[in-house]
Amino acid sequence: MSVQEYHIKSKLAVAYQLIHSPEVSRHIPDTDLLREYSFKKMTKKYDKVYIKPDRGRKSRGVIRIEKGKNGLYKMRHGTHTQEVDSNDLWTKVKEIAGDTKYVIQQAVESVTNGGRHFDLRCHAVRVNGKWKVGGICGRLGQRGSIITTSHHGGTRRCLKRFFSRHLGYSKQQSLNMKRRLDKCVLNTVRRVSQMYPNLIEFAVDIGIDRKKRIWIYEVNIEPLTRGNFKMLPDLTLYRRIQSMRRKAK
Repeated sequence: MSVQEYHIKSKLAVAYQLIHSPEVSRHIPDTDLLREYSFKKMTKKYDKVYIKPDRGRKSRGVIRIEKGKNGLYKMRHGTHTQEVDSNDLWTKVKEIAGDTKYVIQQAVESVTNGGRHFDLRCHAVRVNGKWKVGGICGRLGQRGSIITTSHHGGTRRCLKRFFSRHLGYSKQQSLNMKRRLDKCVLNTVRRVSQMYPNLIEFAVDIGIDRKKRIWIYEVNIEPLTRGNFKMLPDLTLYRRIQSMRRKAK
């Protein structure tokens, strides 16, 4: 059955599924449906939060809110940034959100040693009934940008070089992190596949904070490789994933 027939894609539904999975729950940022109560609770609890369309794609419509001084908040939406008084913050958010269903999520600071935001695209495929990690690549946002997708100027890096050059990991640290990532990704897709049993591939977007803690941002049920693995200088992982797709079931 094609992915298009399973186009229903709720970030909140997936997050709730993973929160109740003992193997994965510790990797899920605090996430809730955007309502006035949850908004006020989350902005009080965390210095930074993200607000995302529940069924959005390619980082469209993402809002970042950061607590400032003197009751002011920095709100970023697309390329537009403004300072908003705490009393007006919810009104401004509702103006952007409208009637669209949004989720609010604890912000994770996943940044390189040079201060650039990044995440990891992790692609998994079910081959002969067994889930396997096809590839992981680093995605770097432009300097000053919170978005890592290629549609917003993000660049792709092979994982080994990304770890050493941008995070300063030793060879052993890189190997340890890769093992942890593989385990996290496989535990995640096994759980999500219970929601979408007819799908044979997923992509998991992951962040790593300064303490090397792994965080799951999102699970993609319609993963594309053109804007990620096909943009790497070395196409080995892209070809591997394409080969796995042909064997997928």
